[in-house]
Amino acid sequence: MKRNGFFVFLIALSLIFSSCASLSPMHEREVASTLPYEVPMDECIGLLNPDAEIRGVWIATVGNINFPSKSGLSQKALKAELDAIVENCSELGLNAIFFQVRPAADSLYKSSLFPASEYVSGKQGQMPQGDFDCLQYLIEIAHKKKINVHAWINPLRVTYGSAKYPKTDLSSLSENHIARKNPDWCIPYADGKLYFDAGIPEVREYIAKGVAEVVENYQVDGVVFDDYFYPYPVSGAEFDDSASYEKYGSGNLSDWRRDNINSLIRSCFEAVKNSDPDCLFGISPFGIWQNDDGENGGSKTRGLEAYESLYCDALSWAKDGYVDYIAPQLYWRFETAVAPYGELSDWWNAALDGTGVKLLISHAAYMYESWEDPEGELTGQIEFSRNALNYRGSILYGYEAIDKNSAEIRQEISKAFAFDIVYSDYYPTSAELVLTGLPENGVTKKNRIFLEGSSDPTLSLSYNGQNLNRDKWGDFSLELKLISGENTLVFDYGGKEIYYHITKED
Repeated sequence: MKRNGFFVFLIALSLIFSSCASLSPMHEREVASTLPYEVPMDECIGLLNPDAEIRGVWIATVGNINFPSKSGLSQKALKAELDAIVENCSELGLNAIFFQVRPAADSLYKSSLFPASEYVSGKQGQMPQGDFDCLQYLIEIAHKKKINVHAWINPLRVTYGSAKYPKTDLSSLSENHIARKNPDWCIPYADGKLYFDAGIPEVREYIAKGVAEVVENYQVDGVVFDDYFYPYPVSGAEFDDSASYEKYGSGNLSDWRRDNINSLIRSCFEAVKNSDPDCLFGISPFGIWQNDDGENGGSKTRGLEAYESLYCDALSWAKDGYVDYIAPQLYWRFETAVAPYGELSDWWNAALDGTGVKLLISHAAYMYESWEDPEGELTGQIEFSRNALNYRGSILYGYEAIDKNSAEIRQEISKAFAFDIVYSDYYPTSAELVLTGLPENGVTKKNRIFLEGSSDPTLSLSYNGQNLNRDKWGDFSLELKLISGENTLVFDYGGKEIYYHITKED
């Protein structure tokens, strides 16, 4: 249900009272003493209202996708490219940059755990000219513009090769690379890459230590992992983690792999919070958790499933409280038959209800060059999701398309983010659970009925054990299929069960 007039009124209120808020494979997306932070803290007060809509962009560094434009640039050139990115974001009204700081077991910051990235200097382990620190400089200039910076980490990828040009041996890594010291930590795969084995406890500990290093030494506003956990499957190929499974595993292999990833996420969340409780930790998983099989609670989709293919159980992390936000990669259109955008946006909103985890949605800006008649798609997606209860913002993947204004995407972005939106300005329409559409006297001859409901959005709500897709005001709709005889509807509302009985007469 939408309240367009009320929504416009709220936007007007936010403009008056608030000015704080000024991916198939998807993304490509000795510790130095605490580095001096050059921006005075009073300049960063009010950097981003926690209730403001996040308007972000992914900046990919792997393979020099977005930054730097090529390896081996001078310090002056590196600064100029980062300056341009920040200025671009500021002009478009964006307030968050998700910057890839560890694309493949390397770093775009000063680290004693991972070598300096070859994508900057041209040689892994070698810092760029002038010992230039890309992450530190970006934080300084972005914060001056009141733009948040989230450190984007690919946790398990060791090398970035391809099936055609594989990099599945250790010889290409710098001499002191942790993978060369511990070759048993790595597994080559048919996609041409080397991966850390998440089944080894020491691997998970090392990755968490690397996360802590970033948060302790840099004033990042968040840390985010992308969609790469166990590798995307290659037909006919096996990921050979049999040695670690034999040593550490038990039971079902798939469950064990998911447990490994769950353990990794938990360790990294704790590493972030122990280092800085205010720093956010998020994940940007593949957009489909599971396809609905009638029992698993999945989405009405027919695509690759992160749960079964990547051993990525995003709902487990949310329910167990080990993420602050989830940013699923919904890189499809409304009309995509196997994975419609609207279905997935609604599904994620419902799935996160009651968890306290914020929903950010990653949108496919990079597809504007290949989609037929893309005009209005991005704007429509953001406006569609904006009223959802758990939605707190969007992240655009495809900076190159934004920079060169493919299919006039910049105009769409400006239109979508024309108004400041602060979600604390939303108020419930009802403190009680109210249903309309129930049959008179609880008796009907219809096979199905449609209900509309109102609730307090701050209270959890489920129907027969399933979360509902509610909007910011706590409103929802529900289609019920009835069986002959008595039908019992059970709502759990704020921990209290409420029962309704409907009799279907033949």
